[in-house]
Amino acid sequence: MRLVGILVLLLIAGAVLAIVLLPWQVTVGAIVLFAVVVFAFGGRILEAIFKIPFRAKGAVLRGAIAEVHSVAPTAQPGDGEGVDRGSFIVEVTIQPKESGGAFQLWEPGELRLVGPGAKAEDTDADGELCEIKRVEIEAEGGFAADEGMKYGGPQRLRLTLAAAPAAGELQFRYYFELFGKVSLPVIAAAPRR
Repeated sequence: MRLVGILVLLLIAGAVLAIVLLPWQVTVGAIVLFAVVVFAFGGRILEAIFKIPFRAKGAVLRGAIAEVHSVAPTAQPGDGEGVDRGSFIVEVTIQPKESGGAFQLWEPGELRLVGPGAKAEDTDADGELCEIKRVEIEAEGGFAADEGMKYGGPQRLRLTLAAAPAAGELQFRYYFELFGKVSLPVIAAAPRR
């Protein structure tokens, strides 16, 4: 946020200096050039500015280790969206790497599971292959439902998944960071009636 404010202030200061110090023709030319640049690249510039805080927030899990303890099919119902999905319970410990970033805490509820070919920038397909339906955090010898809290350091989680039949190898996504690996067993699809 601070960076955006500084950029806006610099832009305003530059515009005022241009109007005061430069001939009017140069000022008009600069305004036209600025408008062309904004028209041509404005979307990408705004997108890059918008992603800055999410990159900073995700950096806490850059290079994290995901130690999968167990993956088991479960009889819990699918997601009700008309897609045949298998249900699984995954127990995993997420271990952040030491980082000197501004964000030291992370939210288990913001984790996603995506295919092995997913790109860090491509968040549009999240949930198509696998959706995390429930997140539980180990606390006091048992698991408790995630309540949107932020945690520092390693956390042991129990995730309930609804996965498409094509899901096999998956990796974790936390904002724009990809890490770890989860292998789901292949389950024969139930016959349609």
